[in-house]
Amino acid sequence: MIPQAPVRSLLLTVIIIVVCAGLYQVSGTDTPISGMLEITTDEDLKEYLKNVTPEYRYGYTNEMYYDIAIPMAEMAPSPVSMVAKEAASPTAIATGSSDKGASDFSTTNIQVAGVDEADFVKNDGKYIYIESGETLTIVDAFPPEQGKIVTELPVEGSVSELFLAGDHLVVFSDTNDEHWYKPKGSAVPIPDYSRKTEAVIYDISDRKSPKEVRTISAPGSYENARMIGDYVYFITEETPDYSNPRMPIIYDGTEPVEISSIWCPPYPKKEYQMHTLTSFPVIGSGQPQAESFLLGYSNTLYVSPQNVYIAYEKQLPWYGWGMIEEKSERAKEPEQESVIHRFAIKDGEIAYKTTGTVPGYLLNQFSLDENRGNLRVATTVSDWSSDENQYSNVYVFDPDLKIIGRLEHLAPEEKIYSARFMGDLLYLVTFKQTDPLFVIDLSNPYQPGLLGELKIPGYSDYLHPYDETHLIGIGKDTMENEWGGIIPTGVKIALFDVSNVNNPQLVESIVIGEKGSDSAVLSDHRAFLLDKERDIMAIPIREVVHIPVQGSKYEGSHTEETWQGTYVFGINPDTGFTEKGRIKQGTGTSGDEWWYGSTVLRSLFMDDVLYTISRDRIVGSNLKDLTQRLMDIGIKHDDRPTYYY
Repeated sequence: MIPQAPVRSLLLTVIIIVVCAGLYQVSGTDTPISGMLEITTDEDLKEYLKNVTPEYRYGYTNEMYYDIAIPMAEMAPSPVSMVAKEAASPTAIATGSSDKGASDFSTTNIQVAGVDEADFVKNDGKYIYIESGETLTIVDAFPPEQGKIVTELPVEGSVSELFLAGDHLVVFSDTNDEHWYKPKGSAVPIPDYSRKTEAVIYDISDRKSPKEVRTISAPGSYENARMIGDYVYFITEETPDYSNPRMPIIYDGTEPVEISSIWCPPYPKKEYQMHTLTSFPVIGSGQPQAESFLLGYSNTLYVSPQNVYIAYEKQLPWYGWGMIEEKSERAKEPEQESVIHRFAIKDGEIAYKTTGTVPGYLLNQFSLDENRGNLRVATTVSDWSSDENQYSNVYVFDPDLKIIGRLEHLAPEEKIYSARFMGDLLYLVTFKQTDPLFVIDLSNPYQPGLLGELKIPGYSDYLHPYDETHLIGIGKDTMENEWGGIIPTGVKIALFDVSNVNNPQLVESIVIGEKGSDSAVLSDHRAFLLDKERDIMAIPIREVVHIPVQGSKYEGSHTEETWQGTYVFGINPDTGFTEKGRIKQGTGTSGDEWWYGSTVLRSLFMDDVLYTISRDRIVGSNLKDLTQRLMDIGIKHDDRPTYYY
């Protein structure tokens, strides 16, 4: 029997009371810091997870399978996490090269000046450092005619990314950590493996023989990292052990460094991930610092020189609104909300400060920007059931993460595809059928305002400033299909003149390839290379061209030709792009190469040499004549797929 309206209304009220009452009936210490609970013991952590985790609410827990977690120290004489491992011996490959490096060279394309971002490849103007799978390779790349591999260093686990700091290299890798459990009813313990991240510091004064000098390990899989000055900050993520949760511990070599507290949100979620933010100095022996916190999935990291911001999307718990047949007026409000945490950082010190919330979800790190102590945020609000309730917003937060300015309901029925903050301006691209480029004024943080708008076909996934009055957009062209829908086609590169913020103009756009074409830049800004002084813009491209099948009885029948490599352009802000050349990289035209080691993922230069880099190869070309290949070196790799969405 279906309840009548008054009964349903009463049921809704009861559910709201139950859900809201459960928000604060959890273990933990209320703190003067808004929005978070502080947990300091294993017992409180277990009680917290038991109270707010749906699996516990309905009786599905790991305790069905495990009885007692046994510390490895009690089970085995040589626990993995407590034994100092010997550094693997590097393989020295070649000798006899020039010690002189390039006078000018590029670095990783980053979002915030002074905040380096980890990547799988770095360079210092002479050597290229590249990770691929379980190997760190050092290539003497300059001059390119003498290019050679000087070291292949095996690394425990799977290498993620790295930092370069003078004569020191920081290499992040994911490895297994071993624990022992005793199943219920059994006296025999069994091993269980969890993930941990190791940040290994190498002294590379002798590039042929790197020396491991220190290892910092943290629980969970590697997520992201930044380096400010000589201090590294990295984040790991793991699923809590609900049956026997423990306060996280990081290790400095074999020495444990306890984390005194875990920051937890006071509201229920379907499931949590444990995140640990760890910092350490690259040089010296200063003790690592760490903060742990329970968050959801799909996290966004933004780091300024003074603060770390971690954001994630919070949705209503399924056991709340999901049980109601008819939405109330409250339930019709946006179901998406993003939670943002701010951590102050200075010289490796980490201090949790405050938490704020904002309607909608964030696209990526470029959706956030810190300016004069305020945080600016761009979000999209969408109702999964209808595009009609989809729109974009811009918010300004004060240092306490309280909203002080807002501009809402931009671009109805569209979502954000890219954002770029530049001083007092925000450039925002949304899309449904056309690509509106919005120019938003943030000079008054209390009153953000829309200045101008330009609509063109296609959309931009990445925006990059060329100068103060010109903006580069890289994304996809689009076309209408036979059913009236919009589908993406070739890679589109556009140059915008924003000197008149009230009337932005398109200088030029070019389209490379047809449907199926792609570029690593669309999902990773580190793949983009721009140098105004040398007048080069390098973009890795997978170009697909459709060749009609002559005489076919099926309309639209075609085969595909695929080209992989790098397009290089010059830019004139008044007229647009000039193609300088193309560098083919890959062993054939198979589309499968896009998913494996042959895919070009990065470009860098040293003086007049452009290096294009895939997981399995480094190619050096003459910037003055891109048809002249100066170096071609294969890299040991593990053929792992590279996915783009």
